[in-house]
Amino acid sequence: MLNSRPMETPSAADPVERLWKTARYLPQTVRLLGTRYRTLFLAHAQRCRPRGEAGVVADALAFADYLSKQERVGLLEPERNALRRDARALRRRFRLRRDGDAIEAIEKWKIFQWIGI
Repeated sequence: MLNSRPMETPSAADPVERLWKTARYLPQTVRLLGTRYRTLFLAHAQRCRPRGEAGVVADALAFADYLSKQERVGLLEPERNALRRDARALRRRFRLRRDGDAIEAIEKWKIFQWIGI
């Protein structure tokens, strides 16, 4: 039987599910953070609520922003470099939009279609 549900977005009520889905979009960062990834992501997950079709991507972009702006999180230089590379790869295709605690990722090519470029 085929699944007729639309593309799932992570629920704000289940941060562990969000953690694993987001890890696919930040592979180098997750590998280098190791067990700290879970703790850091769960702290981030309390601060935002992803929405839209690309909610998982929005979560990954917001987590990268969260880590890069946290002074108390002591990231080593290889971890910072991995975070920058993963975030840059996502930002090539998506843009993060914030509305209070809600976050949404919008594909850049759709923006250009909307404005007629």
